[in-house]
Amino acid sequence: KESREMSVCGLWLLVLALELLGGSDSAVSSDCKSYDERSRNAGKGSPSVATEDRKVVCSNMELHQVLPPESFPNRTVTLILSNNKIQELLNGSFIGLSTLERLDIKNNIITRIEPGAFLGLTALKRLDLSNNRIGCLNVDIFKGLTNLVKLNLSGNMFSSLSQGIFDSLVSLKTLEFQSPYLLCDCNLQWLVRWITEKGVGVKDTRCAYPRLLQGTLITSLMLEKLTCDAPLELPSFQMTPSQHQIVFQGDSLPFQCMASFVDEDMQVLWYQDGKMVEPDATQGIYIEKSMVQNCSLIASALTISNIQPGFTGDWECRVRTSRGNNTRTVHIVVLESSAKYCAPERVSNNKGEYR
Repeated sequence: KESREMSVCGLWLLVLALELLGGSDSAVSSDCKSYDERSRNAGKGSPSVATEDRKVVCSNMELHQVLPPESFPNRTVTLILSNNKIQELLNGSFIGLSTLERLDIKNNIITRIEPGAFLGLTALKRLDLSNNRIGCLNVDIFKGLTNLVKLNLSGNMFSSLSQGIFDSLVSLKTLEFQSPYLLCDCNLQWLVRWITEKGVGVKDTRCAYPRLLQGTLITSLMLEKLTCDAPLELPSFQMTPSQHQIVFQGDSLPFQCMASFVDEDMQVLWYQDGKMVEPDATQGIYIEKSMVQNCSLIASALTISNIQPGFTGDWECRVRTSRGNNTRTVHIVVLESSAKYCAPERVSNNKGEYR
């Protein structure tokens, strides 16, 4: 037994020694792949030259957060973190990766990017944040990325972009920001002007709303078309339940309402048969204050904890803004506890049993 324990201990020490002596690749997480990044400066027709530059691929690893910067070799110039489950980028997530030129974080579930998340990436030329769940971006989020040439923000949840967000990207040549919620209204006028003034190429980006401009390329928009005067159109507006309901007296009935956040003055209000509903604990009516989620959605919840016959009628979620209102309505029928019922009938055949 003693001999076996010594053998196991010796093996463990050998593994540790190999890890310590493993050179630059020992810094890479065991599930990431590290490759030579061949020199792009070799002359035409001549073979590519091996350098100390590294390409690190950490895709499809079920990562929930970015690995610490010290996990990567010093000369990492390409870092691929696509197809994981990363939810947020924190301040200083990439500090120390000063040679990084390409960062690919597409196809994750990022909802939040803290200011300073890209701090220290002074050499970065290409950044891909496509196909995440980003609802808004802080106006200083790209500060310091003075060498960035290509940026892809497509497939996220934002409906607009804050003025000045790209001001620090002085080298930017190509931009993509296609979103299924992209609202082309007066809040996007600054962006159209900026694209023209800076000569930035915009790829595959079209308006999703309003319907009048749906499918129109951003690059072909005329400023006079970008107004906030038209009837309010919301890229996303859902009320649950969405179908008419039959409920029993004394039951609890929860409503939820969620809409795209397009104006600072937005409110979500509840109405029954045209009359505003207020919270009333004596009647079992509770309303959650409207909350903005991920800068892209405004939501409210209404719960009737003890529903009574007097609650039969049309229940409405109304989104109110200075630009107009939009509504969703559900009809509710409350069956009294004294209601009589016919006797149930059962039919059985070769297709099953029916009641």
